[in-house]
Amino acid sequence: MSGSDQPHPSFQGIERQIKELNRLLSRTVREKHAETNRTSPAVQKAVSSAGELVEALRSFRETFSAVSIGSLGITLGRSDSIARFFAFSFCNQEMRPLVELETCPFYGSGVYAVYFVGGGMPVYQPLSGSETPLYVGKADPKNPQAESTEEQGVALYSRLREHAKNIAKTDLRLEDFRYRASPIQSGMQMAVEDFMIRLFRPIWNKQTKICFGLGKHGDRATTRANKRSPWDTLHPGRHWAADTTEDQMLRTDIEAKIRHHLREHPPFADKATLFRHLSLI
Repeated sequence: MSGSDQPHPSFQGIERQIKELNRLLSRTVREKHAETNRTSPAVQKAVSSAGELVEALRSFRETFSAVSIGSLGITLGRSDSIARFFAFSFCNQEMRPLVELETCPFYGSGVYAVYFVGGGMPVYQPLSGSETPLYVGKADPKNPQAESTEEQGVALYSRLREHAKNIAKTDLRLEDFRYRASPIQSGMQMAVEDFMIRLFRPIWNKQTKICFGLGKHGDRATTRANKRSPWDTLHPGRHWAADTTEDQMLRTDIEAKIRHHLREHPPFADKATLFRHLSLI
């Protein structure tokens, strides 16, 4: 064996340490330690150090790999084919209770959807428990060039938390709502959101022109001549909306439009129905 073929002692040591760390991390993740306080300084310090280690390992691999690794130079974007593939993956997730967001922060930007599963709103009953959301939205990354969920920031989480707080201010029960959220490649969120809105025609999205206004941030009648949004008319409770004296649409008209819309565009009752539709478009 030539000298160049002899393993370098330092690389042997690195390999041993990587294997040992891999075993330790795998065991820790597998056991999960339910009693662990994820917000404790020790845990957060370990998470931060893990992020630094990931970058160091990536740099190590790219420097010493016999075959260049690099990163994607060109990626596909703004394609309905890609967005449809994303929709399959997105809708295969389990829905999570919106009420649990306060204790479950997460990184990532991308696309999310809000669903109704309750029984307290008769006009929403065709949607209850279905695969058709009330609302589809996007959250842009903190860093437009982000290549990881951590670099994207907590955009999805923050946007959903904002919606949850607004819903909680009304006569709606937060427990009657679920969500899905999926971090996706930075820059693709708008194309995917557009596809999902065209797919589901959610009644809370402005594009359907029925019950829009959830995402409004506080118009004041004293400074702007805006009329009250249909969402705030149907679901009163936000104090700044109460200061507006005129509705854009009567409550009875909003409810009539919702009923008509759901007759014209029946909700997807289950995943099988939705996936059949996705495979045909």
